[in-house]
Amino acid sequence: MDTDSAIRAVVAFPHFEGDDRHWLESIRAKHDPEAKNINAHFTLVFPAVLPLRATEAHVTRVAHSTEPIRFVLRRATVSPHAIGSGGHVFLIPEDGRDALAGLHDRLYEGVAQPRPKWNTSFTPHVTVAAGTTIDPLHTLAGELNAKGLSIRGSISELVLVDVTSAEIRPVAHFPLGSLV
Repeated sequence: MDTDSAIRAVVAFPHFEGDDRHWLESIRAKHDPEAKNINAHFTLVFPAVLPLRATEAHVTRVAHSTEPIRFVLRRATVSPHAIGSGGHVFLIPEDGRDALAGLHDRLYEGVAQPRPKWNTSFTPHVTVAAGTTIDPLHTLAGELNAKGLSIRGSISELVLVDVTSAEIRPVAHFPLGSLV
């Protein structure tokens, strides 16, 4: 392992319109144990051992060639754990979904690690809940969907984070779009 390698991920912290951030973070505070460690985000490269300099160079290239992405979260869905019980509740974008999935694909084209085996088809999402039993997650997703979700936002930068058992810490920020 390179001396500059560590467990890292690439995320995007959305900018939300109106009071949507407050509402979303209040749901996460009640239902997602990770809410205390990281704000609402899209994970675009999942945690893996990644070398710092090579990853920074690749993310810089991808970010510069990607314009900011607007999205609308319209649906909550349950994602069961592949092994064992429980799972997560995700908010899924309809508008902006293809752009976010394409960004994920371009980021994985140059990272040192292969895609996770369980990640056969990437669905962009913001996690709002996690649990060890599935029924309460289905109940929450149903309650959220009954509200007629329409959470508008955008992403304008990527963030490389170090992931340890103690914290998730930003390492570098990469604005989207060409530098003029």
